[in-house]
Amino acid sequence: MKMRITAYWKVVLKRFVDSMALHLLLSVQNLVNRDMEEEIVSELMGSQRGGPDVLQRMLEESPSAARKRERLNRSIKTLKESKEVVAQIMDRITVAD
Repeated sequence: MKMRITAYWKVVLKRFVDSMALHLLLSVQNLVNRDMEEEIVSELMGSQRGGPDVLQRMLEESPSAARKRERLNRSIKTLKESKEVVAQIMDRITVAD
């Protein structure tokens, strides 16, 4: 009985973590869709202050975001290479058995 509860508890904890992540994602989407959408549209369409300049400024990537994107791309590349190496090792282990 204790082993069943222990195994079930691990599943419950994983599901709890998943539901928290889903809740955060939903909250961010709601924030963007409800609150920020009106502000962005009014800034882009309703103002005579900048027009296309405001849009162009918004589309520019900040240097910190560019650095983060490059770092993430390098990490993805490393992970893909690692995946291939692990697959080759697993194939050798399978063949050796």
